[in-house]
Formats: sequence, structure tokens, C-alpha cells
Amino acid sequence: MFLTGHPAGTNRLAGSGITRLNAPASADISTLGRLVVNPVLMPGMRAGLAHIRNAGKGFTKPEPQPRTVQSPIEDDGTGAPVTVASTATATGKKITQSLTDTTSPTGKEFFSPALATPARPAIRTPRADDPRAHDPVDTDRWCSVPRNDVKSLALQPTPNQVEWAVDMAVRGELRAKWIKQGGWRDQSGLGTVDPQGLFPAPMLNGKTGARIPAQVLLGVLAQESNLWQAESGAIPGQMGNPLAATAGFYGHKGDTSEAYWKIHWENSDCGYGVGQVTDGMRMKGHEKKGETALSPEKQRAVALDHTVNIAASMYILADKWNELHEPGQTITVNNDDPSKPENWFAALWNYNLGFNPKSKASENHGQWGLGWYNNPANPLYPPDRDPFMSVPTDAAHPERWPYEEKVMGWAAWSIDTGYSYATSGRQDWPGEDGYATAGFRPAWWTSPAERNNVKPPLDKFCTTANDCEVSNPPRCEVDHIPDCDWHHWWHEQNATWKKLCDTDCGHENIKYETLIAPPGRGYRLQYGSPDCNAAPAGALIVESTPDNTQSYSDCKPSADNGHFQFAFNPDPAATGPGLGQYEAKGDLYQIGGGHGGQYWYSHTRDIHHLGGDSGLMTIKGTWTLDKSVSWARVMVHLPDTGAQTRQALYVIGGSDSISPGRIVEQRASRWVSLGAFHFTGTPTVTLTNATDDGTADEDVAWDAVAFQPLPGKPNHMVVGMGDSYSSGEGASDPGGDDYYPESDYVSKSGGDKVRDDCHRSKYAWTRRAVLPGEQLSTGELDDNWSARMDYHLVACSGARHYNILNTPQAGELPQIKQGYLDQNTTLVALSIGGNDMAFADIIKKCITSITDVCQNGSIKNRNPDTGEKAEGDTPALKDWLPSWAHDTIRPRLVKTLNALHEKAPHAKIVLMGYPRLLEHNGQCVTGIGTEEAPWLNDMGDLVATEMKGAVDDADAQNQANAVFADPRSAFAGQAICGDPETVHGIVLTGHAKADTKPVSMKSFHPKISGTANYAKAFEAALR
Repeated sequence: MFLTGHPAGTNRLAGSGITRLNAPASADISTLGRLVVNPVLMPGMRAGLAHIRNAGKGFTKPEPQPRTVQSPIEDDGTGAPVTVASTATATGKKITQSLTDTTSPTGKEFFSPALATPARPAIRTPRADDPRAHDPVDTDRWCSVPRNDVKSLALQPTPNQVEWAVDMAVRGELRAKWIKQGGWRDQSGLGTVDPQGLFPAPMLNGKTGARIPAQVLLGVLAQESNLWQAESGAIPGQMGNPLAATAGFYGHKGDTSEAYWKIHWENSDCGYGVGQVTDGMRMKGHEKKGETALSPEKQRAVALDHTVNIAASMYILADKWNELHEPGQTITVNNDDPSKPENWFAALWNYNLGFNPKSKASENHGQWGLGWYNNPANPLYPPDRDPFMSVPTDAAHPERWPYEEKVMGWAAWSIDTGYSYATSGRQDWPGEDGYATAGFRPAWWTSPAERNNVKPPLDKFCTTANDCEVSNPPRCEVDHIPDCDWHHWWHEQNATWKKLCDTDCGHENIKYETLIAPPGRGYRLQYGSPDCNAAPAGALIVESTPDNTQSYSDCKPSADNGHFQFAFNPDPAATGPGLGQYEAKGDLYQIGGGHGGQYWYSHTRDIHHLGGDSGLMTIKGTWTLDKSVSWARVMVHLPDTGAQTRQALYVIGGSDSISPGRIVEQRASRWVSLGAFHFTGTPTVTLTNATDDGTADEDVAWDAVAFQPLPGKPNHMVVGMGDSYSSGEGASDPGGDDYYPESDYVSKSGGDKVRDDCHRSKYAWTRRAVLPGEQLSTGELDDNWSARMDYHLVACSGARHYNILNTPQAGELPQIKQGYLDQNTTLVALSIGGNDMAFADIIKKCITSITDVCQNGSIKNRNPDTGEKAEGDTPALKDWLPSWAHDTIRPRLVKTLNALHEKAPHAKIVLMGYPRLLEHNGQCVTGIGTEEAPWLNDMGDLVATEMKGAVDDADAQNQANAVFADPRSAFAGQAICGDPETVHGIVLTGHAKADTKPVSMKSFHPKISGTANYAKAFEAALR
């Protein structure tokens, strides 16, 4: 036995068998006490927990006051990856490990890493004769209201809307006269809704005029759904699929991904919405035993409308109270006053687990009462646990508390929703006045001690009456003992742990005391607002929804110029009764955002995660243009949520391109061009969720596609490639605002898994140059979708030659494999070789050398084809670099130029060099000596010589039509320490979102003024 925490006073442990560990009280201890693991919060749990520390204190006004609209403040996008921090107790050594998620039912390979790997999936294709293979709706379902039906979307309510509905419902006032009718309700086909007309306010047995405390019902809703009516991908204010827990909707079960995703309709729970209402929610003809299906109208209202769902949830909760107050089977708590939250403990136990009525005792060995599983004394739950949510990190370990204790915890401390909204519906953004993410007002107590006593002592439901001893409680579930639970069902008439409940129990805390209309729908969303703007003038749009689909937003329904169709692969083994064949539909979601107010998303998968070309979880979506075009630019719209993958492969059909597949980094949040194509057949675009890096934890989105007819082939079809000098690293205002968002991103979870620091700038030199015959720069032509220009920038900061050819970088595929080079490409511009030459390592060496000049020192050897460190150090840099540049790197640059020529045989290839970095002997850079600066500049000249030599070699070998562009004269006098200084020295401030600290990646890269110098050198090379 181990003692953790920091107890006051002197602990006498000698001879007690208890070992003291220097560890927090909340830490997890290994079996032998050799490892102490700190509590871990997943990112969604971590976000905003501090906002509820003072919940329940200081609420004095019945409604929040109006807030002043302020300018949005963007989240900086930084955040630590999910890690497990632990300590080896014997040595005190700190250990940090990355967290690999093997438990998520979204489809990671296995729920346990010990399970065997499945065989490679068989080839499967959609059945042409089965309409289910193309319909996102599960037409063979047993639950009443479908998922993925464009006519059946639910509004994701704001926390205020949920709390208002509860405050009204508990007083019997959740009626049509207060509801804002029309709008999204009409678009969903609900018509006029009258929640407590459909589900009247229930009467409670035991006390005349009594009602459910608002915080008890809010606690239930927090536990059941996080206050969500729609699926979790929908932000409050957006529309989405009704929240029907995927496992419950499809009857999922199983220990591996493959087993989990199999559909078992007969196991469908069919819980819907904020209260996860199940009663009566199966389709008629598929009811559970003893169930009567609600009318289709009621089922639809429960699934789509949070107010109706809350009315139904309250009705069910009251029924659980009343069941425990029937004559002959009464089970009460404390003084049984239903206005006190604690007194709902038994009813909540019943709400979750169900009740074994006395009338059926003969069928249950003569026993009746509340089941053992949720008994607080069950050793499934740590006996020394504190009340749930008394510490915010409790939310990371909900399995440590029985259901009713979790509801009590939410009622006492509230839930952090991660979002903040004014009563009007206006979303507050982080950093703004009034930003607070507590989901609702918690109940109040007369003292913190009484709030903590919301959890009963273990001996209150563990007595001789149910054959239970607190010191040795039954281990039915822990030891998997059959025929055990019924011995310990609880059916005593009363359990009291607060004798003065009138004062010591909790008190309801109504927020919306005045009977008023509901708070507004969420708007001014920081992310997720629909984009109602059309594509560029003259573009032919093809949406991902049928014509005239309701947008549930300000975007007007419209007809488009084509059609969209999904394709799902069937499971040929799923042919028995109650089985479903199209498993991938369970990982498809629709959101009321994106272009026109609706788009779809799923999760990326490789063959090891049931994906690949024919995987059971592979989803294919195809847009088809119903008009003929010759030359056209193809564009895709990317929403600002639900689009994360950096490896979305769009395949263009019907064109003569030798490279029809184009890779897109989907975090772009705008219209993105796939390129200009010459169509000789029916124009189509196909996207699947199959990616090389797909582990089912990044989103891929299907939004709108547009075809912009062109008068002919664009005059210039340009691709910018290469390293940081081509991407525009450093060419941005502080904060990285000038980098395209998909190339400057760090998630709050996942670390490098979802980090992109390619830093492609709007001021990259390929965008600033004016090409021959043009009046405007490449960037201006590109930004205006000019018919004269087709431009793509795939360069990435830090790239080496192998990142162009065959090695992914920052989650992006190798640049040459992103598909933008073909027989129509006219110009390829790139800088590459500086990182291969090890210039970053050399500069670092020069800055940090203390005892000698850096050219006499050495750096670690590296494998030139992987960048990995190799054994040993280089010879002295002054001797090593010339041979490394000539013998090792130059041939690899030739190989790269030849590969580009093969992919774009008619393109001119411009290999851009690098400027001399230092003026005035680099004396403005700390650490650079007067002997080192000239040597560094000389080595820059050496690199230029070898780069030009590589161009000559490539031209001689393959007539590659390559030229070398030399920027040194354009930067003369303007490098680091120059006047003006157009190249950054060491940068310690103004970091981008995905940056290094303390020294920024901008260091030793051209400023915005420097890329103008580069553009001049580029233009000169094209003359």
C-alpha cells in the first residue's frame, strides 16, 4: 500500500505496511510503486477547465447583462501535445512519453495494442445494383430519425439555450408561446413546436407541487451529451446530424476496429439528443421488448429540437423518481424533499441503470431494488475518491465515479463547454470581456463543505441489508463473478447522510427567473460560419448536396451545375438478420457550414485503419459537372472546421492531364485551385478519405467544387517548389499573419502529428515576380483567378532535395508527388540545396563557437538522403564543405532537376540560388566573428558555383531546359547588417503559430523586402 500527497503533521508509517511516495495525491501508482504517473487531460478536457473553478460563486443576477461587441482576438494556436509525465520512484528520474491513442472508436487500429493485426482487406467495390451503396442515409436502420439526411439536421444549441429550456421546463413553461418558431425549425420540417404540449410537465409523487431542480436536470444533460443536441462536430449555432451516439445508433461492439464498426441493428440503443432519449425512438416494427414507438412526428421533434428533447428527458427523469415512490417499493434519500439535489441520488441511479421492481421479485431470486453496478460502494470505483468535479481534472477520469455521483458533480460545479455565448447568441472569443465557458449556473450550498458532501459516505448504501461490508464490498464486476449482483441490490426505504437537509442540502439556482423568449442562436462564430459567397465570376459550382437543399442558414438554397454522389464499400459477410453492410456511413458526418451552409466530413484512413482503395471504412465522393467545357480551372472550397488532412487527394476525371491527382492541405479555409485542365470528356472530381497517413484522427471534408471555364490554356502554368527561401519563410508580419493558414498550424493536441510549419507566404518571391508579357505580378494574377495564370506553391520551409522527391515533410507528401506538374506546366521555380549543404548547422556552429573560428570546427555527420544524423563528425568545415557540396550534394541536385523535367517535360526550370548572408563582417549578429563572416560568404559563393554546375549537368544529360538564377547582386549591401537590411538576423519575437522558440524560424531568411530582391533576380533569369 502506498501513501501519496502531502499530509500535514508527522506520519507514523513504520511497521504499517504503508510506503510513503513523493507524489501528488491525484497521481496513478504502478502495481509495485515503481512508477508515478501524473494525471493526464486530453486536449478537449484541458481546454478552459480554469473557467469553472469558481463556478457557483458570485451569481447574483437572474440573466446575464448585454455585452459590448469587441474586435475578435484569435487564439494563437499553440499548445502542448498530449503527453504522459511520470517519475521513477527509485531514481527520481522524470519520464515523458507521447500518448498513442489505441482506444478511440473512431477507428484506430486496435483498442488494445496486444491484439493481432488483421489481414490486408479484400478488394471491395460498391454494388451498382444497390442504392444503399450511394445513399449516405442508412435506409436499413432500426432507429427512427436518420443520420446524414440533408433534410434532418439538428441545431447545436448554445449552453444558454439549453439552460433556458431547462429553467422553463422545470416550471412547466416550456410551451409554444415562448419558443421562437420558424427559421431552422421550418427548414427541418418541424413546424410549430410545443415541447411541454408533447411531453407535459410531470407530477412528482411524494410532495404536492414539487418539481425537479434545474441543476439536477442540467447535470443529467451534461453527463448524457455535454449539452449537445447535434453531433459533436457541430459548433453551437451550427446545424449537424442529430446526436445519436454512433455506437448506440449502429449497435457497435467489439475489441478491434474491424469488429467495432460492424453494424448490429438489433443492438441499436437509439438515444437521441441532449438527453439521449431512447424510449420510443426505434422505428415502428423494430421496437425493443415492451417498448411502444412514439409517433414519427414526436420522434423527429425529440431528435432534432433540443427544447422537445429536454421536455422528454424531464418526463423520463420524473418517471424514475415516481417509480421509487410507489407504495411498497419506496426508496428515499435524506428528507425526500425533491427540491434538494442530493435527494435525487436514488432516482438518478435508476435513470442510468434501471430499477428491478418488487412486482418481479419472484423472477429475481426474491430480490428487488437498485442494481449493484452503480452502488457507491462497488469496488469498481476508488473508495477514497472525492466528489466528482471537486477538482477540475476529475473530468479526465469519469470512470472513477458511478453515474449518479457524476450528475451530482455537474450539478454542483457545472461543466466547461469550451465555448462562451451572450444571451443574444453572439459568440465570445478567447480574450474578450465576458468570456466564460461554464455551461450553466451550478446549484448553491451554504458552505463549501456541504457542497463537497454532495457525495454520500460509502456506508450509506452498503449495509447488512444488501449483504455488503464497506471494508470488504462485493467484487461482482471486478472479479467477474456470475450470478452475484442481485444479492446486493439496494431497497431500503431511506438512506440519510444529511440530517438537516433543509439547510445543508443544495439549493436550485435558476438563471432565467423571468419568463422570456429563449436566448438567440449562436452567431459571429470564430470558426464555422457558412460561406454564402459564390466562387469566382463565371465559375460553375457543384455542391455536395442535392439541388435546392435547405442551408439552415443565411445562404439561400439554389440549383447548381452538376451532381454529387457518395460510394460506400459493402461488407459481404454482413448478410444476416439485423446486420448492416455499409459500415463507413457510421464515420460520415454533415455540418451546417462551408460553402452554401452544408458540407460532409469523415476521418482519414490507411489500409491498416480499414481504409485504402477498397476498405470497409473508405468513403468516395464524386462531383460531376453536367456541362461540357474545354479548358477550365478546377477549384475546391474548404470549410474552416472539419477539414484537417494535409493529404487530401482530388482526382480530376475527363481531362488529358498526365497528372490528374492533386494533393490539397485542407486547413486552407477558402477556395483553392487544383489547376487548369483541358477536358476531353465529362469533368469530374473525386475525393476519398484514404490517405497514406490516415489513422482515423484527422478530418477530411467534401464541400463544393467549381469549374471556371477558360478561353484556352493559360499563358503561364507555374509551380513554386523548394525550401524556406522559396516558401517565403520570414516574409511575414509578426505572428505569421502572411503565411497561408494551412502552412502555419499547430494543434492543441497531437504535437508534430498535426503540425505544419512549411510557412508558405503570400509574399514568396514567385508570387512577387512579373512574368514576361504580364503587367501584374504572379500573385496578383493568381489572387484574381486570371485566365492568364495557373499558379501553385508547394515549397516547404526546411526542405531538402529528398523532400521534393520521395520523403514527406510536415505531414505533407513529397512536393513532386503532390501532382501539380504535368505536360502543360510552363515554368517550375525553386530554391533547393541550402539545407542539403548543412548551412543551418554551420551557422549554428559559427554562432556558438567559443574557442576557435567555426571553419576550423566540425558538425555531426548526416545521411545526405535522409538527413538523419550519422556516426562521427565531419572534418574541419573549411575542408569538408567544398567536397560535400561538389561530390555529394551537386549530383543530388542534378537528380532532382531531372525528376522535375520528367514530370514537366515542357517546362522551363529555374533553380534559384541564395544571397550572401552577411554585410559588414556580420558584426550585428552575436557570435559571428570577423574571420567567420567572410568565410561564410565565401562558402555561399561556393554553393552558388555548385548549384549552377548542377544546372549545367542536368541540361547536358537531359536537355532539361533549366537555368540558374543568381540573387547575390540583387542583395548586395542589403543582407544581414546591411542598410537597408532585407534579410533577418536572429529573430526572437513575433513568432508564427508553428515556430521554434526562442529563436524563430524567420532567422537568416529574407524579409518581405528581401523577397522583392529575389523577384528581381527571378525576372532577370527569365529574360
